[in-house]
Amino acid sequence: MEKRSKHYGDVAKWIEKVINSCETYQQTNAANKLVINFKKQLMKTTPDKYWRDYQYDLIWSLENLVIYKRQSFIKNYE
Repeated sequence: MEKRSKHYGDVAKWIEKVINSCETYQQTNAANKLVINFKKQLMKTTPDKYWRDYQYDLIWSLENLVIYKRQSFIKNYE
């Protein structure tokens, strides 16, 4: 089994891949939970850097990616 990196950048890339691989609206719920858990982890481990660096660059981009993915499923459903 491969060793996984715990670096925040690597984790963010992995979550982005998960979001992009979602094929149903329900799968985006799980991806959103990943983003929420990642956000909580960053807030817990590095609270001083979280608001300055991670919120704007990482978390918002991942949250927006989930929103866009969900909207694509809604548009396809209509």
